[in-house]
Amino acid sequence: MGYLRATLLLLLGGTWLANQAPPQSVQSGDLPAQLHATVRSYRLQKINFVEALVQVSSDFHVPMGIEWIPTPSSRAEVNLSWKDTTVAGVLAALVGAQPGYGMRVMADVVRIAPDRFLPDSQNPLKVALGPFSVKNVSAERASRELHSRVKFKLAAPSGAGKVSGGTGGSGASNLGDPRISVQLENTTLEEALDALVLASARKIWIVTFSEDPGLTQRGFRRTLTLWNDFPIPDREQPLWDLLHWGDHIPRTTETLGRVPD
Repeated sequence: MGYLRATLLLLLGGTWLANQAPPQSVQSGDLPAQLHATVRSYRLQKINFVEALVQVSSDFHVPMGIEWIPTPSSRAEVNLSWKDTTVAGVLAALVGAQPGYGMRVMADVVRIAPDRFLPDSQNPLKVALGPFSVKNVSAERASRELHSRVKFKLAAPSGAGKVSGGTGGSGASNLGDPRISVQLENTTLEEALDALVLASARKIWIVTFSEDPGLTQRGFRRTLTLWNDFPIPDREQPLWDLLHWGDHIPRTTETLGRVPD
């Protein structure tokens, strides 16, 4: 689908009540049915934009990829409620209330992105990585391997320092998470992240872009991590976070992107 706007309402499907897991008649993995499902009553209160998106993803078992910039608007408190709508209606209204953001559904993942503030040419998620594959590894290991791959692809010109190893993803670990295998050809970073959330128990990926419009040496917007608010060196760019449904976002989201007094 193309970008979904706040006026979008999909045809009615199954029914979900607020803060309940999907009923057996609407299975996780059937994204069109999940988005069509009726929501009789739902409320989001006293959380910011990215926390609200994570809450909706978790409550309705919608795999999600989130790109956001921690501006005052996106850090502001969300207080919204719905009656007799759909999951798609909830998402469309939530995204539509945040200026400059759009929503699209692709590869069984709902993607939310600041479609007005970040040109594709500055977005590392749009970079073609070529083939990428992992076999029978944890989601954390797959994320680290993807991070190493994209760091190498986006490495600064010679003389700017050697690219070192690192972790491209954070979140609460779970020893019971299944091992995964992924094989992709001619993929972009965002497509690879979609594949990771579809294959693993980590069903949400989040890329937090710096509010500072300054670019890396290769011309890309810098990223942050939800787990701290200090700058990430260019040699470790870009970063992302992977979450399970139900994981809580650290409260650093309240201060990310703020310029010190």
